[in-house]
Amino acid sequence: MKKEPLAAETARRKSKVVAAIPCFNEEQSIGSVVVMTRKFVDSVIVIDDGSSDATAEVAREAGADVYQHGENRGYGVAIRSALIKGNELKADILVILDGDGQHDPKDIPNLIEPILAGEADVVVGSRFLGMGAKPPFYRRLGQHVL
Repeated sequence: MKKEPLAAETARRKSKVVAAIPCFNEEQSIGSVVVMTRKFVDSVIVIDDGSSDATAEVAREAGADVYQHGENRGYGVAIRSALIKGNELKADILVILDGDGQHDPKDIPNLIEPILAGEADVVVGSRFLGMGAKPPFYRRLGQHVL
């Protein structure tokens, strides 16, 4: 059995993993996303980007800490808010997921493994891995039409 380097072993034991979920009008999906995500991280924060529905309330009931923008300021500002809140919470690792359920929280352990092992500082996931060099035809067609 291969022994981990001491630094990686220490990082694995002590790392605080926070998931940030920026969202806008996702009351139908945010609850289940938060519940599933909580199984894999120490804390879940939801950045509600000015939703006009019950996104914030549903996220809170599911166990997330919710930070609300008074108005919709856009995805980039929501990501910035997530980074700021993650820093305030002293997160060692910040995982960003979408609130509509398109990212599977079950992938979090595999996503953060290279960081915990000391092999990477940043990891970016892709929905298209395993599909070859390009997205499926229906997605390419949709991107072309738009």
